[in-house]
Amino acid sequence: MSKKPIGNKPLARRVPRQARALEKVELILEAAIRLLESDGIEALTTNALAEKAGVSIGTLYQYFPDKNAVLAAIADREMTAMSGKIIEGVKAPPSADPGARIRAILHAVLSTYGGRHRAHRMVMAHAMSRGGPNRLGPLFQQLIELSAGPGAIPGQAPLSRADAFVLTHAIAGVIRTFVAQNGPLPPRDEVEQSLTRLVLGFMQAG
Repeated sequence: MSKKPIGNKPLARRVPRQARALEKVELILEAAIRLLESDGIEALTTNALAEKAGVSIGTLYQYFPDKNAVLAAIADREMTAMSGKIIEGVKAPPSADPGARIRAILHAVLSTYGGRHRAHRMVMAHAMSRGGPNRLGPLFQQLIELSAGPGAIPGQAPLSRADAFVLTHAIAGVIRTFVAQNGPLPPRDEVEQSLTRLVLGFMQAG
């Protein structure tokens, strides 16, 4: 049997482990965010990205095969950071104010899209358009488990699994719209307050 030409074999991507390699990856991701913020997703080409990051195009391709892989890496990093903040908020010590923990969790979610708001929104909207909502699946499942467990919200009985499922995904729908919508949006703090009222009202009704 004849061997396949070596040119048909996919290039193996380097997995950054050493400090220098990790630094290059961070340079590339930071350059991508700056390009998105200044010029939009259409301007994010591998050539422009390599130039912005100050690396050769060959170096960029060692870690990322195309711009979609760069965007996916940024989205994964955003999801990891957001998930950590949310779970930290859920597990925070009980407060006399039943809405305090809820507001802290919602603030952690929505503030992820603060700062360089435009770039982060483009990244997450792009990820969602390519099946990115699946990245939120494990987080949603963990939130369901936590909100249905004993002592999830001080002063409130644990939610049923069905209630926890519905409430978690209702909030997720708002978050997705908040991320993906290009038109005018309500102020973030007002969205946080509205979602807090939704959660409290839902729990009190149950």
